[in-house]
Parts: sequence; C-alpha cells; structure tokens
Amino acid sequence: MTLRKNLISKSGIVLLAAVVVLSVFSSLAYGGQKAEAASDYKIIGYYPSWGAYGRNYNVTDIDASKVTHINYAFADICWNGIHGNPDPTGPNPVTWSCQDEVGAINVPNGTIVLGDPWIDAQKAFPGDTWDKPLKGNIGQLIKLKQENPGLKTIISVGGWSWSNRFSDVAASAETRETFANSAVDFLRKYQFDGVDLDWEYPVSGGLAGNSVRPADKQNYTLLLQKVREKLDAAGAQDGKAYLLTIASGASPSFAQNTELANIAAIVDWINIMTYDFNGGWQTVSAHNAPLYYDPAAASAGIPNAATFNGAAGVQGHLDAGVPASKIVLGMPFYGRGWANCASGDNGQYQSCSGVSNGTWESGIFDFSDLEANYINKNGYTRHWNDIAKVPYLYNPSSRIYISYDDIESFGHKTSFIKDKGLGGAMFWEFSGDRNKTLLNKLAGDLSTGSGGTDTTPPTTPTNLQATETTSSSVSLAWNASTDNVGVTGYKVSYGTSEVNVNGTSATISGLTPNTAYTFTVSARDAAGNISAPSSPLSVTTNSGANDTTPPTAPTNLQTTGKTSSSISLSWTASTDNVGVTGYTVSYGSSELNVSETSATISGLTPNTAYTFTVTARDAVGNISDSAAITETTEADDQSAAPWAPNVSYKVNDQVTYEGKTYYCIQPHTSLPGWEPANVPALWGLL
Repeated sequence: MTLRKNLISKSGIVLLAAVVVLSVFSSLAYGGQKAEAASDYKIIGYYPSWGAYGRNYNVTDIDASKVTHINYAFADICWNGIHGNPDPTGPNPVTWSCQDEVGAINVPNGTIVLGDPWIDAQKAFPGDTWDKPLKGNIGQLIKLKQENPGLKTIISVGGWSWSNRFSDVAASAETRETFANSAVDFLRKYQFDGVDLDWEYPVSGGLAGNSVRPADKQNYTLLLQKVREKLDAAGAQDGKAYLLTIASGASPSFAQNTELANIAAIVDWINIMTYDFNGGWQTVSAHNAPLYYDPAAASAGIPNAATFNGAAGVQGHLDAGVPASKIVLGMPFYGRGWANCASGDNGQYQSCSGVSNGTWESGIFDFSDLEANYINKNGYTRHWNDIAKVPYLYNPSSRIYISYDDIESFGHKTSFIKDKGLGGAMFWEFSGDRNKTLLNKLAGDLSTGSGGTDTTPPTTPTNLQATETTSSSVSLAWNASTDNVGVTGYKVSYGTSEVNVNGTSATISGLTPNTAYTFTVSARDAAGNISAPSSPLSVTTNSGANDTTPPTAPTNLQTTGKTSSSISLSWTASTDNVGVTGYTVSYGSSELNVSETSATISGLTPNTAYTFTVTARDAVGNISDSAAITETTEADDQSAAPWAPNVSYKVNDQVTYEGKTYYCIQPHTSLPGWEPANVPALWGLL
C-alpha cells in the first residue's frame, strides 16, 4: 500500500522502502495485551518492516487483541536476480540482490522474496537464540500469533515503491505460475496466513518507470486466479484456508483499469486505499481522507473532489460489482501538511506554497505526534469540516495547515462501514498511533464479540479546576474517569467551542482578556459512549492590558552538540507573572521560534562562528533576552577515513567513498552492499 501505505506516496513520501538498508536499533521490551481478537468486522493493520529501525516501533508494541489481521509490508518480486526499483523518480531508486534469511538465492523471474532480509528474518530480538532459524520481524510475528490464536498474518507484496515488476509478472503464464508457486512457498516457510497484492497500479499510474501494459486489466485477473488456485491446493494439503487480498485504488481509474467484479469473486476481500486523496504535491490545501464530497473543495479547484473521497471510492467499487461485504475501508493513522497557506477559512482550501515539516519526513504527521504537539497546542487550533466529516489544524502564525483523522472522524467512518454493510476497516499503520487512541476507537466500534455492543458510558469527570490563567488562556485539570472497556479521551466544552484531548489536563488558548468562560469536561470510551458533563467551572481570563512585566531572562544558554551544519542549544526556563508562551532563538538575521527550552539550528555553514541569543515571551508580548553565546560549527573533515564494511558507524561520522565525502545519518554496522552511494537512508553527501 502506499503511504500512501508504503509510506511512500505520491509526494515521494518516503524512503520507507529505503529503510531496507537501515541499521539495527534496539528493540522495545516485550509487553502489551495478549488476547484473542473478537470482532464481527475485519480490523486489519499494516506493520511496515522499517518500523523496527529508526521509528523503534516493534512487533511487540502491537496490541493484537484489537485487530483481526496484520499485513506485513513489504515483500518484493525478484527479477533478473535483483529486487527493488531503480526508477529515479521514486523515493528510493536502489536495487538489491535477491536473498532469503540465509543469503543470496537464485530464483526464477517473478518469485516473491524478502524485502529486507536483515530486519525481516535475521535480526535477533530479545529472547532469540543464535540458532533460531527465523528471527527478525517475521519471527516476532510468529510468536505474536502463538500468543493470540485468533490473529492472522498476511504478507503484502509490492507497494508504491515496489510495483515496478507486477505487469511483467502478470504478462505470461510462466511468470504467473512462478509467482503463485512462490506465494505458497513464502506462506509456508514464513508461517503467514495469506498474501496481499499491492499493485500500484495496473495499466497506468504509479512510478514513471513501472512496467505497464493495456493488457494489465485482464492479466491482473489471471494472476490472481493462478494464485488462488495454488493457495487452495496448498490449503487442502495443509488443512487451512489461505487468504488472498488486494489493495485497491479508490479513484475511478482503478475501477476502469481492472476487472473488479471478477477480482472480487477470486479474493477474500479488497482493501481500498481511501486516503492520500490530497497532499503536498498540490498548491491548494485540502483533506487527506475526506469521507464525503465537499462542494467547497471543487469550488476551490481541488482536483477530482467529487470522486476523491471515501464514500465515492466505495460506491465506485460497488458499482463495479464488488459485494459490500468484500470491501474494507482504508483509514489513515497519519495526517498531511501544507506550508505558507493563506488564512481564509482557517487555512482550508487555500493557496499554499510548500510542504510543511513532519514527524519523520516533510508533510507527514503521525497521529500520536499530532496528539502530543499540535492538536490545540503550540498555536495550532483544531477545526471541523462537517460536510467531509474530518478535522484539520491551522496555525495562523506559522501558516501551516494539517489535514488528519481523529476519534470523531473515525466514528463517522465506522458508522459508514456499518451502514453500508462493508467488511471492516484497514489502517496504515501501527506506529502512527503509539497511544492506541485510533486503534481503540476502531476496536470499540467494530469489535462486538461475545459481549455485544458496548453501551456503557464512562463515569463523569470530577474535580475540574483551573491550574493556570493568563490573559489569553486557561489551563485545566480534572480527575480521570473510569469505564468498563477503557476511556479513550475527553471533550472540553466552553460556549459553542470544544476541544478533544487524551489526558486529564488541557490548555485552552486564543481566549479574550478579562472575559468569563464556563468550562465542562466529558469523557468518551472506545465505543463512542460519552459521559455526562462535569460540574461547570467559571474562570475569568487575566487583563492583558495591565501586564507589563516581562518574563525573566533565559539563563545558562549553552551548546549541547554541534556538527559541520548544525548547533544544538539548551537553556534554563524563564518564569513570568502570567506565563511564558515560548522562546525565539536569534542568530544573525535569522530566528527560530520554539516552545521548549532547547533547539537545534540546522543548515549552518561549516567552520563558521555564530552568535546566539534566546528571547522569552509571554502571552501579551512582553519579552526578555538571554546573554549571547558564540559557537563555531565543525569543519568539514577532509581527512575522513575510507568507508569499509563491518564497521560500527555513529551519527555524523564522515567517510570517503569513490572520491566523495559522506556523513552518517543513522547509526549502523556496515555490510557489503551498503556503500554510501547505494544507501541514501544511511549516508548523506557532504
């Protein structure tokens, strides 16, 4: 799936297949709830192999009790002894030799192979012995299934980066046979319960260098028929029913370029990628995953607004002959951001001139990152589109707009699944929701099991109190509610406004000085039940006009790290009679606004002296400055040692290779084939 599930999307989202070469990171400790999932609907979560690298999100972090299936992304297709995609327009134009968990293999064209043998099946996690034949993520998935007998695992093949050979595979009876036989071998060897084909896309679309043919429309059906034939025969021998699914595009072109009715008769279900409808590749802000068509989007010039939404994508599949029960709706655990967006309609459907920052890459935000740092925090305000049924954020100061999904939008989507009689929900991907806020919502809405639907609301929040008041904000805290299943969040209401939060505190910003506000708090659970509101609390904001006291000056400004292109700083927090709202780091004619007491200044020139000051500011604009410090960036290392295999490199280490100097991006132990020129995820060119 693209990350657009593969996290490698239209906008080049990512490198994530690039992580195939990333180094080993420590795994998290074993833990999490272990119980058999019980659901009347499918809840399918994608786990990307690269999650166990820099993201440090491991299979052991998955709560298997809340899903029915895990799709492991991605395996690839071997062709002429290599796999990968050299297309220079892709996010990771690299190829690798075809390997299994032992080493290089010689297999026919069209064979399914491991995408990243090290992390897939070789890395030793806690509890793995040296002689365990299958380690890595796959070994962890096998263990997870043993602990959760109702869980099924599916290997997903392809994705945005690795769909380049599907047309070649589907084009002949010989390669279709090879692919289908290798699917059986892969499932048996690595103990998966099914295979998911993520071909992006038959006939047209996808990366520019992908193999495509007009005959893909019919050949895709033939390929799936052959896989189904081989899986059924293997299942009869093995005493089990192997699953076959596909990831489908939500646009009308996917339906036109495939025989969806015939495909639906072959596969167990179809996962529609009902997200990535809009993103930073466009110059007008819109929504990543709108459920319904918003005419205002079309009026603003959003391309294909009438068909690029979840409801239209599902209807297109229904019209093409796919039974509702075989349609699984895609749900994103991430948001998309635009930069330099005009302020009209709080940044929605406005002209923008770039892609925002992101959690791991530009323009993409994990939901847990949004929870921690953006939703009604740090100048970002949550807004709601009641036609498309999705939220969005806008920061008028930074002019950044972010489209995302939350519990409220997921509630509309799970209701849509039920109303339409669909087969369930699929999401990309586990690591984007580390607090399990969205996963709990899906499980609560779609998992009924033997206990029936949960209709019991949480208890009412108590002891609501104001912990801090400024001229433009009120900070609140309250005692946690309890619930028979689990509280997933709270809603703070005041006047006609409301704010959704996860914890038992919130800071309500953007208020008017010297004004009385009345607040209540309600709790909600994973099934969407909402408690009675708390007792009301009235608070009057401070009078900003009388506050002329600046914060205390930041002290102890010091350097905590530096490279040839960056300097990291920290300082002791300021205090203020009303409240410090942030800091500005100034150097030369440049400045950087931050909310914490540390910052990393990037994009600097090697071997150059910079003078830094830090300014504290309060809610009404009073400021104070720190003492200045001067620091010089590191010089470019012209005497860097040549790159060599089997060496442990750390971040910012420099090496030479083929006459060029590179710096280390991710700590790793080098291996043959991981030369700096081949692995941009590990090495940057100086």
